[in-house]
Amino acid sequence: MEQALADGFRLEDVAVLCRRRDQSRRVAKFLKERGYDIISADSLSLEFAEVVNLLVAILRVLHQPTNSLARVEALLLVDKVVRGVPPTPTRARRIGEIAKEERSKPFFDELRRLGYDVQEKQTGNLDLYELSEKLMGLFGLLHRREESEYLFRFLDLTLEYSLRFGNNLGNFLAYWDQRKSNLSINAPAGRGGAVTITTVHKAKGLAYGVVIVPWADWSLEPSSAFGGSYLWGRLAAEDKPVAEMPPVAVVKQRKELAQTVLADQYAEEREKTFVEALNLLYVAFTRPRHRLYIITRRPDAGKSAKDETAPATNIAQLLHRYLVSLGQWNEEQLTYVLNHGSPAPAQTNSQQPATSNQFALTNLSTADWEQRLRLRRHASTVFDFSEQQQQREWSRKLHFALRRVIMAPDVERVAGQLTAEGLVSRRERPELLQRLRQVVQHPQLAPYFQPGVIAETEREILVGGAPREDYKPDRVVFEPGLGEGRGRVTLLDFRVPPPEDRHQQLVRQYGQLFKRLGFADVRGLLYYFETEEVVAFRC
Repeated sequence: MEQALADGFRLEDVAVLCRRRDQSRRVAKFLKERGYDIISADSLSLEFAEVVNLLVAILRVLHQPTNSLARVEALLLVDKVVRGVPPTPTRARRIGEIAKEERSKPFFDELRRLGYDVQEKQTGNLDLYELSEKLMGLFGLLHRREESEYLFRFLDLTLEYSLRFGNNLGNFLAYWDQRKSNLSINAPAGRGGAVTITTVHKAKGLAYGVVIVPWADWSLEPSSAFGGSYLWGRLAAEDKPVAEMPPVAVVKQRKELAQTVLADQYAEEREKTFVEALNLLYVAFTRPRHRLYIITRRPDAGKSAKDETAPATNIAQLLHRYLVSLGQWNEEQLTYVLNHGSPAPAQTNSQQPATSNQFALTNLSTADWEQRLRLRRHASTVFDFSEQQQQREWSRKLHFALRRVIMAPDVERVAGQLTAEGLVSRRERPELLQRLRQVVQHPQLAPYFQPGVIAETEREILVGGAPREDYKPDRVVFEPGLGEGRGRVTLLDFRVPPPEDRHQQLVRQYGQLFKRLGFADVRGLLYYFETEEVVAFRC
């Protein structure tokens, strides 16, 4: 690589062609650690982006605080990716101690000590997209322009998943583990200054200025290492040792097959493997325009000297025999130059990318959208569209929340639900709890919210076979042990002041329907928000 660059070739002129994907990954890791920009299937994969792995590690700890492996990975990546601090034995011991802690608090305290307050107790109310964006902003990942494409693709992934499957963090992490190898960013069009790393198969039909072929030593024979270790042998009826055997036998490809009835089929498979290996060699060696580098291993001196006439079993032996045939082989020599190739083409102005109309983004920032925008998914519970005027917001929220409260202890659960659904923000939740408790603990209302109470919210009554749609009381409380007949029924309605006559009139009319159902003792109770005024009456 260094020699090609010194001779005038650019990084985008160079391609490394490997036999297998695992070899491509090793080359990509090797070059990336030495500061080379690369383009490869793996370099474009989200799975290998450290900024994405950092986010996933933090998400794992938030989902399973006792996951010690996720704690270790998260802290190591914070040091490497965010802080740029190399690992040391002292730091490794410290991370190990934190990972062994039974509680997750030391982990988050360590992040706070480093200046990154995740606010782990509040993250449960964020959806996947918001949580990911918050972590990116917290760790300053959006300032890393070279990896912003991976971050935006990960944000797209969280949004796509939440829209299709919901915001369950555990399910998303399982989805990530299953799909991460198939997730990647698009290759930047016309990107310069990067080495291409790919497999020989994917390079078919392409050409590069300089081609480097490492590990040019693949086998010319069926190998047990790569999927070609078994032969589906076809047995004629007269060749079956047992008449009941199926017509196909699956056997390992070994030299001993040449002495069996499968000898012809084994020879055919060997020939196919040999031709395929040579075709692969041909593709690799014909990709360069100007220069080809081949990296292979030295053949074993003892074996190569025993029988030079025996068929070659791998590409390394073919290359060795080629050098021998040219009279250039030298046991002490490691590098052979067969042809210096053509020089690097002169750089012209037309080859330089036009930058006059391009503007580089030097900074990408994120901010809490709740500071600037409030999104309400239940507009009808916040705004009164029939009168085209906004009602007192807190009264409307309380009215909506009380529909879900059956007993006084339910207020914690209901406040959490409304926060998760976006009706109230995290900052508003404490005030919502306070106002709900103020209602359910009111001296005149508390009996109707006590544990064990029989209550229903927005109870419908069928009139003439159809539900009455014009009005439903907010709360109906049944007290079988009080009053006469079937017991007492109390209709509660929550209103916005000032009091009006029609408020009582609607409750009384609905109370008459309960009397027709056999309830003799029917009472009404109006509660007005803000003033806390209570009006009790008989229906």
